[in-house]
Amino acid sequence: MKWKTLFRITLLAVAFTSLLTGCSDDKEEMSQQELQYLSHLDQSRFFQRQGELKASTLEARSAIDLNPHKVDPYFIIIDNLITAGDAVTAARQVKEIDKQLQEKGTTDNIQNRIQLILAKTFLMRQDSDAALKALDKLKSPDRTQQVRADLLRGDIQLAARNYPKAQSAYQKALDSDATSTLALIGLSKVAQAQGNADLARQKIKQAEDVDANDPELWLWKAQLAQQQKQWEKSEEAYIRALEDIGKYDIMTYRKYTTISSLVSVLREEGKSSEAFVYEEILAKSAPGTIKSNFDAAQEAYRKGDLEGAARYLNEVLKQAPNHVQSSIMLGMIRFQQGRVEEAKELLEPISQIQDSPAASKLLAATQLRLQRPEEARKLLENLDDKQTDPGVLALIGIAHLASGDDEAGRKYIEKALELDPDNHDLRLRYANYLVEQGDTDTAIAQAEQVMEAQPDNDQARQLIINAYVRAGDTQAAEESASAWVKEQPDNITALLVSGGLAARAGDASQARQYYNQALKLSDSDPRANNALGGLAMSQDNTDEASRQFKAAIAKAPDNRAAIQGLAQVTSPEQLQAYLAQVAKDHPDAVAPRLALLELALRANNINRADELSASLLEPVSENELSPHTGAVANVYGSVAGNKLKTDDKQNALAIMQRAQVLFPDNEAIALQTAQVYFEMDNEKAARDILKEARLKHPDSPQPYVVEAAHEKDKKRYGKAADLYELALAKDNSPQLTLLFVEALGESQQELRAIKALESGVEDHPGNEALQMRLAMAYQTRGDAQKAMDAYQQVLNTSPRNVVALNNLAWLYHESGKQDARQLAEKAYNLKPDSAAIADTYGWILFQQGDHSGSLPVLEKAYKLSPQTTEIAQHLAEAYKSTGRQDEAQKILSKL
Repeated sequence: MKWKTLFRITLLAVAFTSLLTGCSDDKEEMSQQELQYLSHLDQSRFFQRQGELKASTLEARSAIDLNPHKVDPYFIIIDNLITAGDAVTAARQVKEIDKQLQEKGTTDNIQNRIQLILAKTFLMRQDSDAALKALDKLKSPDRTQQVRADLLRGDIQLAARNYPKAQSAYQKALDSDATSTLALIGLSKVAQAQGNADLARQKIKQAEDVDANDPELWLWKAQLAQQQKQWEKSEEAYIRALEDIGKYDIMTYRKYTTISSLVSVLREEGKSSEAFVYEEILAKSAPGTIKSNFDAAQEAYRKGDLEGAARYLNEVLKQAPNHVQSSIMLGMIRFQQGRVEEAKELLEPISQIQDSPAASKLLAATQLRLQRPEEARKLLENLDDKQTDPGVLALIGIAHLASGDDEAGRKYIEKALELDPDNHDLRLRYANYLVEQGDTDTAIAQAEQVMEAQPDNDQARQLIINAYVRAGDTQAAEESASAWVKEQPDNITALLVSGGLAARAGDASQARQYYNQALKLSDSDPRANNALGGLAMSQDNTDEASRQFKAAIAKAPDNRAAIQGLAQVTSPEQLQAYLAQVAKDHPDAVAPRLALLELALRANNINRADELSASLLEPVSENELSPHTGAVANVYGSVAGNKLKTDDKQNALAIMQRAQVLFPDNEAIALQTAQVYFEMDNEKAARDILKEARLKHPDSPQPYVVEAAHEKDKKRYGKAADLYELALAKDNSPQLTLLFVEALGESQQELRAIKALESGVEDHPGNEALQMRLAMAYQTRGDAQKAMDAYQQVLNTSPRNVVALNNLAWLYHESGKQDARQLAEKAYNLKPDSAAIADTYGWILFQQGDHSGSLPVLEKAYKLSPQTTEIAQHLAEAYKSTGRQDEAQKILSKL
């Protein structure tokens, strides 16, 4: 039978018609039923002392069945709930007892028991005020109850860091009971918290004299040793404490937290295998409140209530910071909400110390969202199933693409799609990437594969049309859109796409017709209003644009696109007044308040900005920041950046200084503030901020990158190179390698630059930019063979790279290779409007004896770039060779 079932007591069904609290005055012999009741009650208490809470609860329930009017079995069950750690259920049950008892009247002793239980449950839930109020309701407590109350009061004040009051409460308990080890332990904790280590040890010694085997004493000694990093001593004490704390037949809250602490100590000692054994125990069970909150979080997540799930998970982590499942689930939720920095903070510790593929995958996805593909790739490469798990393969592919390694990225993603052909989301994301890269045919093929499986997939159809537009095939795009509208005349997306194509072609009337048709299909979808607003704005019809954008906002107050459109056709004063009313009418809408914040910051109205920020940054709970924290920080950074562009440095600095107060741990805010100080030539202030940022974010390369960029702007290229090298130690990415190489080149460190490029190509063999830069570096140094090999490597993966084709053609020409003409011609056909490429092709033709064939190509090169000396000389030479001396002289005279 499950523990949860055992604790499900139906107090509401019990009618308290009388209350018996002691021995009966009735001298008659007890009935058989009374004897059975007492037997179950005694057995329940026996099992409770033995740590067999399940059996204890069963016996208590049997006692209730025999005599539902007796209160003792209910208190046993509630005590078991508290021991288990389920403060919420215990409080609910004892309040129900209190309610029933008040209807019939009861003694102070029973009421005091109720208030002591309530105080304990409030303390477990970290509600100090409510716990103290419960204790204040005690009436004429007996000595035992008074000692319990004083100990609880001490625990409450200690948790609230009110040390003098905690000390007073513990001392009062000790004065009443000189043998109270709990009072001595409490006094020791207070002394330690106040920095009086000698007194803390003295109180521990006194407690040992009273009862050296008290589990609470062993637990405190373990915690104290852990604080002092005395790992071996702490381990021994935790194990001794667990001899008693661990006796229970379920995972109690104290048992869970004690084992969790022991795991941390074992890891500090390097005892990973022993730590893993205990982690396995924790993974298979969870204490009462933790389990109930985790179950509630799962249920909320299934219903789509992400914030509700997050609240439950935060409650779990508040009680058990090392609860792996909760950290992973909350990390996933924060990732879905776009709060990627929070997701990273939750997932990174788990990925580092646990063998958790789920955490590693999520963390990799988070690193990708944070634009740290190399970190993502490192995480994924260590997974055992990286060659068979389509999800891992997809993430590795995305990481490679983000790093610029097109060939490897495509290979991994296509392998993932081969293993999981129904992953339409990945296929469409891949198709979007292909469109961006200009590989429209492959993109269309991928989208059509989705269409075969899901004929009504709007995203796939829209992607196909976008691919046609990108390829310059307007007719195919229009035909596809027209067919879509014909098949689905009530599809808003189809109508909007068709309208967009008409607007792109300059047919505003046709576009408006499509948009109006879409508008009639929905009273709540703002997209048609946005489109009509944009169309009116393109025709300088600001009144109509304003009307449409306001209509869109009325339908969806959080419509940022509509607010941005309205801002372009409305004065700041009018926009402010309108959005203030929207915010008043729709207090839950975030976009209007963010826009008002932006307007206030633009107007340098810091007081108004503070008011708006306060409402937006109101925390969800004591342990959870506002979900809008990132968006608010972005507004501060954006406005300050715009002011910096207009040379309004003082106001930019004022905004960023305020942002630093609001977001002290936000790395982006710190870096931008440093940039403002650099712009104002206050290098000391900038470097102080960057120094602090390095301490707060030790794994981030960005503080070094910002300082390096400043050194580069000041033309101190050697310092810039050194800083980029430090950044590379944090993030060995192709982008940072290229910045490092650029700084080395500017500081005349060519050999060091080549070594850096060779190392970069070795680390990122498919990165085209690094390979190209290395080839050009070899060519500049005159190492023709290495340059040719490097260019050929580029062409192996990107055969249409015109720069590689052109440069390799020239090197082949200089080396006397016949393939030079073929390569140059291919480059010219791919990019005929490039002066340099035309000159290379024309001059190779000329040098190979095709003087007449070279002339039109060289003339085109000269027309494209008449000021380039080498191009002019090549054309003049061609004119001379064909007998056109006057034209040759005319060109040369202009040099």
